[in-house]
Amino acid sequence: MLAQYMDTFRFDLRGNGESEGEMGYSNWDDDVADINAVVEHFEREGYYVYALIGHSRGAISCLNYAATSNHVPLIPYVISISARFDMSDAPRRHGPEVMALLEKQGHFDWKARTAGKDLTLRVTQEHFDNFLNLDTTAVAHIPAMTNILLCHGSADDVVPVKDIGLLQSHLSHARTAVRIITGADHNYRRHTKEICQSIAHYFSSKGRKEEWTRRILPNWKAWVHAVGGVLNFRTVGDIWIPSTTDGTMNYLRPGFIYRCADISKPTTEGIKVLEALNIRDVFDLRSNSETERRGTFESEKIKRHHIPVFSEIDYSPAQIAFLPPILDHIVKKRTPFIVHCTAGKDRTGVVCALLQMICGVDEEQIAWEYELTSRCMAIKEEDVNFLKAAIGEGSSDEQVRGVLSTNEEYMFRFLERFHAKYGTINEFLMNELDMTEDQIQAVRDALLVTIPVPRAVL
Repeated sequence: MLAQYMDTFRFDLRGNGESEGEMGYSNWDDDVADINAVVEHFEREGYYVYALIGHSRGAISCLNYAATSNHVPLIPYVISISARFDMSDAPRRHGPEVMALLEKQGHFDWKARTAGKDLTLRVTQEHFDNFLNLDTTAVAHIPAMTNILLCHGSADDVVPVKDIGLLQSHLSHARTAVRIITGADHNYRRHTKEICQSIAHYFSSKGRKEEWTRRILPNWKAWVHAVGGVLNFRTVGDIWIPSTTDGTMNYLRPGFIYRCADISKPTTEGIKVLEALNIRDVFDLRSNSETERRGTFESEKIKRHHIPVFSEIDYSPAQIAFLPPILDHIVKKRTPFIVHCTAGKDRTGVVCALLQMICGVDEEQIAWEYELTSRCMAIKEEDVNFLKAAIGEGSSDEQVRGVLSTNEEYMFRFLERFHAKYGTINEFLMNELDMTEDQIQAVRDALLVTIPVPRAVL
């Protein structure tokens, strides 16, 4: 973790390791209070708490904290290592002799080893019942915005590996990933390197992209050929944006912004799909020569707006002052619309990037969304022929396949040049488009859906 882009701090729950206080067998509330105290301490020191990582009981407590805390801002990552879900397994773990002793005298002495020290803890019937009665199903109340990594050793003889499956089933609403470390026991003896590498990769840019793609790609692949006669069709929405000021979550309004390639010749069934999606406006970014060569989309119910834009993503950001008609539509009409060019990637990608920037979408996600054109589309021969007709004579198959390809680095390069020239998206809108803060907020209000973060109480 020391090689990552964040500072790390390790602490023991009260009474454990070097921490003061009295260790308890099932003092779950104290565990959550300890985590909260540490989080608040570092926030007072000016830190943004990015992740919680816990092992065994610490993992249970991290999940409990994520499910019950009203902390703002939301802690975006929770890493759970070998957490128990089925608390009723405790009698089996302690064995029949210990259970008989508990029934006979109302307590037993639990012997354990922590931080290299042997200890003995007296466990009463009340303590034991409190352990058994922890409602681990409350993890279902962890906010959907939280990214969760569940890790477990396949040879864990303390917490059965089935518990990771039970946890995952109750976290199906959240951004949950699972890692099984083959051959690892509960404490990852001889497997420390594997568990550390797995967590470090999860936090890396590559790891975050893999998880984002795993969640998003199946849904967006379903869109690509949804409209007959139109390539690269998909929605830009359902992207979560964390709030850092109050107990809410924002997400980009689904079913509002659509993007695609040339839409000049949709099939009859394709037009029916567009109308069923309540799309009434299409913003065509193609040049005059492109529209003359390929034609334009005509429909009684859907209006075309022609706003020709530069032809490649690497052109100067100064040429992107075409936004006002689209922003005006977003604020005043608030009806679903399409943005498209010939291939539906570069010019369309810039428009969609700017709209996401206005909403505060993370720039990594913006770049990954741009790259979905390549990921969503297995380029078929008919797709190549379709675009050759749209681009015009003289274009080779190789050139057309290049037109259909996207890479996140192209978008990162555009964003870097944009910020170097204009600063923030707000500065660009105010200085170049003469928009006020209220007008910018009106665009955000139209694009975003805001909901409170649901919480459970244990």
